[in-house]
Amino acid sequence: MQPPTAFDLDLLTSHLSIGVVTALALTAIAALVRMLVLHNRLARRTRELETELAARRALEARNEQLSRLRLALETSNQRLKRLVAVDALTGIANRRQFDRVLEREVRRARREQLPLSLIFLDLDGFKQFNDRYGHTHGDDVLRKVAQTLDESFRRGGDLIARYGGEEFAVVLPGVDAHRAGLYAERLRRRIWRMAITNEAGSSNERITISGGVATLDPRSAEIAAATPDALLRAADQALYRAKCLGRNRIATAGANSASSPAPADAARPPVELAS
Repeated sequence: MQPPTAFDLDLLTSHLSIGVVTALALTAIAALVRMLVLHNRLARRTRELETELAARRALEARNEQLSRLRLALETSNQRLKRLVAVDALTGIANRRQFDRVLEREVRRARREQLPLSLIFLDLDGFKQFNDRYGHTHGDDVLRKVAQTLDESFRRGGDLIARYGGEEFAVVLPGVDAHRAGLYAERLRRRIWRMAITNEAGSSNERITISGGVATLDPRSAEIAAATPDALLRAADQALYRAKCLGRNRIATAGANSASSPAPADAARPPVELAS
């Protein structure tokens, strides 16, 4: 075998250089391809993150909007509840709210063995007043009486309500018959001192009220069977007795006589309700 010539060496060197260049080129191309792949992956991931971020922002905006709507709805519901519970003419509690509160307080009085008093009021001769002065003036009088009631009973648990027409009711948790009678008499005097002219009345020349007071006595054995209807019925019967005795006075359920326009300082027996 002949030794390689110079030409052969040059040719071999040339082939080796071309191989090295080719290998380097292939390596560079492979690196470039990997960079392009990584770039595409990074770009795709970036787009995915941007999409997720946009969706999250949209969700947060929607949640914030829902929170505002929920708050507005709760506010509207609270306002609606107040409107449902309030008499539109006088601004005090209406019959529906009165029934709800009276039932709740009767249950509490039975459970906690506390007194509960109810004052049932009626404006004397108000139909004749409306016939003479008109319903607009009559509505003004009802509003004034309601305002006087609101100013007279300011304890946290007290409830004043327009029962219907010219009838009003006051629920007094924790108040015994004697104090309830004094409160009712004080209210009767305040209405009298308002001196609202009423020339349509048969005897009085001003607007007056008559009232009936009934009380649940915790010392009574019958308190466990007491009901809101029974308490209301007792107060209504006392009111009827006050009307029969001449109006402009307060009568107490269970008593044999009603209070006159004079001060109501005498103690009155409480009503004991049967089932």
